[in-house]
Amino acid sequence: MALRKACSAWHVSGRTLPHRHTARLLSSSAPPPNTTPKPAKDQPSIPPSSLPARKHKVELRPAPVKPPSTAPPAKDASSKLSSSHSSPASEKSSTDIPLTPKAVIEATKHDYEDASQHGILAPPPVDASWAGRLFHQAKELFKFYLRGLKLIWTNRNRVQEMQARVKAGGPPLSRWETRFIQTYKQDALKLIPFAMIIIVIEEIIPLVVMYAPFLLPSTCILPSQKERIDGKKRDKQAGYALGMKSVFEEVRQRALAQADAPVEKLLDRTALIAMNGILRLQTFGPPPLRLRLLKKHLTAIAQDDALLKKEDMGARLSPAELREALDERGIVTSDTTSHLWRSQLQWWLSHVDVEGEQAGKVDPVRHRVVLIAGQVAGSA
Repeated sequence: MALRKACSAWHVSGRTLPHRHTARLLSSSAPPPNTTPKPAKDQPSIPPSSLPARKHKVELRPAPVKPPSTAPPAKDASSKLSSSHSSPASEKSSTDIPLTPKAVIEATKHDYEDASQHGILAPPPVDASWAGRLFHQAKELFKFYLRGLKLIWTNRNRVQEMQARVKAGGPPLSRWETRFIQTYKQDALKLIPFAMIIIVIEEIIPLVVMYAPFLLPSTCILPSQKERIDGKKRDKQAGYALGMKSVFEEVRQRALAQADAPVEKLLDRTALIAMNGILRLQTFGPPPLRLRLLKKHLTAIAQDDALLKKEDMGARLSPAELREALDERGIVTSDTTSHLWRSQLQWWLSHVDVEGEQAGKVDPVRHRVVLIAGQVAGSA
């Protein structure tokens, strides 16, 4: 009897255990239908626990829906941080030359035809074949670049004569002579790299003109190439003036609130990019490098201002020289006529204190940073 009772008890317990287990499964599988409509993304671990392992990936597919809820704020935050950079970037993309071989070929043809019209390069014979025309153009370009390299050595002799005259107690250097010496020094640094390009791979010179014009000496640039390079720089400069106007206003307000603050305090990371961009300087790299380039450029501008004041406030400058002087001072010329350029330069020279800077009473770099910020912001 005792054995029979034990067996019956075992059968009862053996039958009830599966029912209890299934009851637990039903109770654990019941909540997902109730909770999925409400916060399905808040409990991602519940659906995989009630499904087989092979359906685990199916349940994870809706997971990418989560990022859209958090991605827009991140995008908004990044757009707020880089809102001041959006306009220059868009301007840069709109002014860059298309990265297509056809565009490079068409630009090279235009440069050659324009140089032929100016008498710089000899046009190919009329009855020349396609291969003959191509060989003639390559030969003429090689001769042009070779003459440009020789001209650098000729300019070297002229620079030595100017410097010897000043050392002998002769007249001081004029503004034109000063800039001639500066241009020669820049060309001398580019002489060896550019000569290697001509000797080794002359065919890539059109690409260098398009995408790395800073490698070209001034004596090896065709007129149409110079116009394209300068136009590209002016478009970027106008983009910085338009897209980062609020940044320049902040610099101006900061300078008014802190009259004795140095340049390092006036220009934060964004303002330094804006100032270098408006002056057509390098905008990438570490901040100390950009700040050093800015100080070097504005120091040279201060010396140039002193020479311009001595020479009738720039009255001797040609229209091309006048526009170049305004570009170097961060004054946008793309939206003004040539009749206003001279008055703009006179406005600049009337607002700089050359005497105070030479006496050490005024910081030339800080003074011009504030002047540029006020001019771009429209409050100068």
